[in-house]
Amino acid sequence: MPGVAGVTTLVSTATYTARGFALSLTGGFGYVNGSETNAAYWGGPLLPTLDPHLGSQAFPYAIAFPTHAGQDDAVAVRTSILSGSIESADGAERLRAGYFDLMQTEPFVFAPPAITRVNSAIAFAPAESLGSGPPNLDAWAPEPATLPLQGLDASVRRGDATFELADASLPALPGTPARLLDASVFFDRGEGTTFRAQVAHITTGGLPVFTTVPFGADPSYVPSPVGYLPDSYLGGQRQTVAGFGATFHVSTRLALDGRTDVGRTWYDADGVALPGTSAPGGYYHAGLVKTAGRVTASVDYFRMEPRYAPAILPYGVPENQWSAAWAWPGQWLKSNYQSVDNTVLGVNRRGYRLRYYVDGGPLELHLEYTDLRQIEPETRATAEQTGFLDGFYLPQFPDAATFGRQKRYGFWSAWHPAIGDFTLDIVDDTLYRGFAANHPEDAVSYEVPQAVLTFSRKLSPGVLASTSYGRYAIKGTFGEPIDFAERVAGVGIELSETPKSSVLVNFRRTTFGGLASAPAAGISPDFTSSQLLVEQRVHL
Repeated sequence: MPGVAGVTTLVSTATYTARGFALSLTGGFGYVNGSETNAAYWGGPLLPTLDPHLGSQAFPYAIAFPTHAGQDDAVAVRTSILSGSIESADGAERLRAGYFDLMQTEPFVFAPPAITRVNSAIAFAPAESLGSGPPNLDAWAPEPATLPLQGLDASVRRGDATFELADASLPALPGTPARLLDASVFFDRGEGTTFRAQVAHITTGGLPVFTTVPFGADPSYVPSPVGYLPDSYLGGQRQTVAGFGATFHVSTRLALDGRTDVGRTWYDADGVALPGTSAPGGYYHAGLVKTAGRVTASVDYFRMEPRYAPAILPYGVPENQWSAAWAWPGQWLKSNYQSVDNTVLGVNRRGYRLRYYVDGGPLELHLEYTDLRQIEPETRATAEQTGFLDGFYLPQFPDAATFGRQKRYGFWSAWHPAIGDFTLDIVDDTLYRGFAANHPEDAVSYEVPQAVLTFSRKLSPGVLASTSYGRYAIKGTFGEPIDFAERVAGVGIELSETPKSSVLVNFRRTTFGGLASAPAAGISPDFTSSQLLVEQRVHL
């Protein structure tokens, strides 16, 4: 995707304070010139009214793989009122309108859509990293990892309780609006004891969307070397998710804490393949955490049933986004997203997770092992029932059903000698599903190894430099052999020029190679590329 892009964003907030309340209004100016792909996919966040991921048509971006610079160039300008608010003098009551992020939400009830672009940073990490993110100066605040909502939001705080109500539109394709109604109450009793309740209702309208599940209208199965690819048209979705969570002390003397989460979903849609087959789905989580000095150990059990939060919500434009190897629907090589967090475990999965963290000191260590299994086999009979989803496998014939298993191994270590900071980030996802002898296309047995080594050094209080090398790969079988890898090397620097101005410069070199996804076609996926990003932030 060769090309050059320039993005300028100016955001300004005016505040009026009176006795007992305060008013604020935020406006923005956005200008984009050059390669659409570089600006909207590889660049930082655009002004919301210019962002095609949110459904804006001001900037005509679509996935493109041009071979010469200038083939996907465009110019777009927007001046917009982005948000406004009124709140009490003590901040206990607040009403917001426009683009906003929820103050509080349980990820298993509603998780804002993950970004489908690349955040500016001087280093990178796997999507499932156990670390705390890339190195940063205090002056360089990390960019948001989720897309904003648009609508109305009201919050009230009384004692240890905070109430929030929201009515907002979600990122969606043009002509297929999606809307969220959300209500939550969180109680914070202090010292780690909390109680949280939330209800999220999502509806979609407009034109039906083409999707890769078979429970919508006009389902079909397209034969391929990797199995039978399902598709259908889905519209008029209605989903309600209710959840309750709590954190508490199991034993103060033993420094043992607990957490429980319970969620329930009710879902239906128009024109489905098998009307009357919808059923509630559940989410269950129980965990224990033990702390002893620098060491924190935890064990968690999860269960996300196949009919839990199954709404298919497309982004404003199709995307390819690296994520957890089982994060489906979206964001992994898909153009849609699920309304709850599916990066810990995917839908139709149950299992446990073990973690062991050593924090602080010259050497830090984070370890994780996750073991997940299918709850119900995914067959053509079950997959056509309204709201039935599976994390990643394709539907099988009912007489050839097998169960899949997924594992995740995570390792993160940080060493802090005098010369700087070294971090090693390793994640290995493995997916397996057996197959009947007469259906070899159902075979799934592969791993997704990811590793990043980073060194960073603070050259002065206002200068931070970093270099990284990473490798992302997939190797094994998914109906046919798969073996490819992407290697990325990068160097970057953050410079705090003044208390109000900072600059980030990052250069990355990427190489990609391996087997073609369709060997018979003889198409090679190999490529090499270089990317230079220069971003300046000024705060007045």
